[in-house]
Amino acid sequence: MGYRLVADIGGTKLAASLMTTDGIVMGTVVEPTEKDDPEKLFTLFITACDELCTRAGLDRSAIEGIAVGLPGIVDCENGIAVYQNNLPWHGFPIKDRLTELYPAAEIEIDNDVYMAAWGEYRQRCYNRETFVYLTLSTGISCAIIHEGKFMRGAGMAGEIGFGHVGEDTLETHVSGPSMERKGQSVFQNEELSLKAILDLYYKEDARAGAIIEEAVRALAGEVHHTLLLLDPHTIVLGGGVFNNHPSLVEAVRRELRSHLQHPLFQGKENRIEASHFKGEAGLWGAFHRLARRESRLEIVSDL
Repeated sequence: MGYRLVADIGGTKLAASLMTTDGIVMGTVVEPTEKDDPEKLFTLFITACDELCTRAGLDRSAIEGIAVGLPGIVDCENGIAVYQNNLPWHGFPIKDRLTELYPAAEIEIDNDVYMAAWGEYRQRCYNRETFVYLTLSTGISCAIIHEGKFMRGAGMAGEIGFGHVGEDTLETHVSGPSMERKGQSVFQNEELSLKAILDLYYKEDARAGAIIEEAVRALAGEVHHTLLLLDPHTIVLGGGVFNNHPSLVEAVRRELRSHLQHPLFQGKENRIEASHFKGEAGLWGAFHRLARRESRLEIVSDL
């Protein structure tokens, strides 16, 4: 039996799991992320990995593969964390550093949205379908998979948050912090959280409703454009906002229906799905990235 270490390192928390090659989770460690010192963050990650191995009675030589998802810009080919806005790794050679400690392990790193997308794609046993994973949390972006390969373009594909809706960017309308700021302004309460705003929305508070409905309209418009451009088989809505408030997925679906009145497009709102893995999508994506060359997974080509 082989073993893999998979990790999702975000601006708030570091999650790492030890898994068998058959997909059995042997253990998981979650720690607050180190935000200031690059070496301390790397040590935090290695300490989590060592703790998982110790619990399972393994040493580092038993690890066949390590896959890590990171926010921001990642050089997958060379294994470098190029730039992460909320992490202290800027040009950090994570693959080389891991190889020093795990010389026998295959090392994979990628952007966290891409890792989560790959987890959702493989969970559905897709091989040739066109698939979009849209994540909404601190920001908004998406990853596109077509016939088993990511569509990365020249490197910035999926950065939909920079698109304009009216005079502002999409991210200004729909991100978690943006909705929170709007709520704090409307209710004149700087302590008001997004969860509290959504609780008021569920209670049909008109002011909270206006904030959330504006975001839903902007999101539905973006999803509509994606449907027209790519005609994907599935669009998954994930990330912290959708994962913690799945009713918003249905709200986007309802709003989208009003955009799809032409007979050719009616019913395509049903291609919108909530995340299966939710907060664990990145970990499962990392697992499947290490498994992608195995024939039993029937991946049609490399990433």
